Amino acid sequence: GKTEEKTTDSSNTTTDTGKQDETKDTTDTTSSTGEFVIGFPQAYSGASALLADAIQKGAEIAINKINANGGVNGEKIRIVVYDDQQSPEEAVKIAKKMIEVDKVDAICGSYVSSCMLSAGNYYEEAQIPTVGNGIGTTWMEQGWEYIFRACPNSGMAIPQLLEKMQYMGVKTVATFEGVDDASKSSADTFRELAGDYGMEILTSETCVGGETDFSGQIAKIINSGAQVVFVSCPSEQQPTFSKQLRQFGYDGLVFNKETLSIDNMKVAGDSTNYWAFSFPYVTYNSVEECDVPIIKEFLEAYQEAYGEMPIHDCAYRGYDAIMVLAKAAEIAGTNHDGKAIRDALETISDYEGLGGKMDFTQGDREGIHSFNSYIIVDGVYRNLDTWLTDGSWDAYKESHNMN
Repeated sequence: GKTEEKTTDSSNTTTDTGKQDETKDTTDTTSSTGEFVIGFPQAYSGASALLADAIQKGAEIAINKINANGGVNGEKIRIVVYDDQQSPEEAVKIAKKMIEVDKVDAICGSYVSSCMLSAGNYYEEAQIPTVGNGIGTTWMEQGWEYIFRACPNSGMAIPQLLEKMQYMGVKTVATFEGVDDASKSSADTFRELAGDYGMEILTSETCVGGETDFSGQIAKIINSGAQVVFVSCPSEQQPTFSKQLRQFGYDGLVFNKETLSIDNMKVAGDSTNYWAFSFPYVTYNSVEECDVPIIKEFLEAYQEAYGEMPIHDCAYRGYDAIMVLAKAAEIAGTNHDGKAIRDALETISDYEGLGGKMDFTQGDREGIHSFNSYIIVDGVYRNLDTWLTDGSWDAYKESHNMN
């Protein structure tokens, strides 16, 4: 799982997958007093490698934008990229190297919760301000003072999702979940709260990473007689599960722990109709589809840079993480004092990111606290609240004999 070296137009990027590659330096060092070095550990190996690529591309959009405007405190941003291989052990090795050898000023990553759990103590002890990219709940519950998040906490979205389900009269649910930390923690939160909303979990089926045949789990889900299905599995397994679920005859509502990405929708086709979720943002087929100005501007830059649209919202996560770290360093007036940057992060309350207004002043080191709700209908994301109240929900109930 070796990743190729990637260098942005105005930053100097190092890629490491076990050994340090030669760094191509395209930074004009005569115009700055140094560099703002950000460690970038992501899982470039394994089933989720495309997500790491999306995070890096999103981050590079932010870096190019910042560096083109003079950098941060007069210094250009440089990211040092490592492949954590989705391995907690590798994440620890990388953490030590970033701290001791690279002398990083901050860290963006990883999106793998188990890697954050293993490496977080090292970032914390070294007082390295870190913005992770994963949406699981566990790694942000460790009491660390230097670990932040500028992307959604999927656990926070679940109460809102349960409210929608309650409004729809859902009483029984079957869950389908992965055993990875992000999937399991979201499913656990759903299970803990479901009873408060008058719902009973009839069966909980699990899948392991790399699994592609879900026929056994789906048979149990259908046989349980549950009204709806809640999915909390890795993104790369969602389209396969969706197709098999419909093939086995389930035509009801599916609720997901996160955005069902545009890439997964293309793979799964019509089977993703009537999947619903609460999340700050969605992905798009084209720039023209997007009606959110700040995201549209990002998509235009992304398409210009890479000749493609982001396949996953991980690209948004990378962008927002870099922008938040840069803003904190600007507030602190330094790129090299971890405590000052950490303290500055906790004062940010009005940064307008791709995920909406970021507010880190609530003491939980989370930037995002509000979510939008969506449902996929005819291959298009629709606002769930609108769908529930404009007659569409009534028509759905009639066509599915739910009245």
